[in-house]
Amino acid sequence: MNDLVFAKSQYDAQYWYAKLELGFKSDQKRTILHHRKHVGPVRVQKMLWPEKTGVCHAIIVHPPAGIAGGDHLTFQVDVEQHAHAVVTTPGAGKWYKTNGKAAFQHIYIDVKNNATLEWLPQETMLFDGANANSESIIHLDQAASFIGWDMLVLGRQARDEKFKQGRFQNLFKLYRTQTLLVADQLNFLGGDRWLSSCLGMNGCAVMGSFWAVPPEKFRANIYLDQHLDLIRELIMRMNVPVTLTILGDVMCARYLGNDVRQCHDAFAAIRARLRRYWFDLDEEFPRIWRT
Repeated sequence: MNDLVFAKSQYDAQYWYAKLELGFKSDQKRTILHHRKHVGPVRVQKMLWPEKTGVCHAIIVHPPAGIAGGDHLTFQVDVEQHAHAVVTTPGAGKWYKTNGKAAFQHIYIDVKNNATLEWLPQETMLFDGANANSESIIHLDQAASFIGWDMLVLGRQARDEKFKQGRFQNLFKLYRTQTLLVADQLNFLGGDRWLSSCLGMNGCAVMGSFWAVPPEKFRANIYLDQHLDLIRELIMRMNVPVTLTILGDVMCARYLGNDVRQCHDAFAAIRARLRRYWFDLDEEFPRIWRT
């Protein structure tokens, strides 16, 4: 029995399933993709090694470009010891208007000791009428590090579309050695008061969350406070609506506004600084961002 048939046999047959598994490991002078398996139209478009340190940049693609009602996508990313991978997407993801069925996306990430993953997808657009359910579960070993973000755009801004109907549920959990470090949950309906409330979206169309866990040697408060102060100065100079905080030893940034490019640029600038502080690496943006 193939994987797709097996997957369908476990769940309600009304859903359409796709899955992508990626495994990175260190191979002497660089990180390589040693495991790649897919079911359905989710692929690795390209792998690049633009950095002298051998960091592997992988571009994942879902050819339909969006998730429709009844779709059920799963991404599993494993990073072995001493490997360093950057994973991104070629363009904005989309949650399409539902056809009466819910749509699901699951992201599972496992990073081993002395390994690093940078999870940098481009923004996701939530169409009016979408019924979207997303979860991201990250497990880190004690000495693992992680940088990742999520950017959500409500409605198609070019059409001045608002999210008046539908539902969005998002769950983010970050663990270290089975200890929960961060749990972040979002659940709202189309036209919800929360979208206009000053305690919620305040009428804005773009929200973003950035999470970063440093290497073990930089987890002391003296380092994190110093790095946070330097990044706050950067954000002030950029004049963007981003707030920064530290949750334990996890650095968090939040964006709330109406310009997804502004959010992307702010998060990319923070990521560039942390790469320099924590890994002594240049910013090295994924090349796909420039096309």
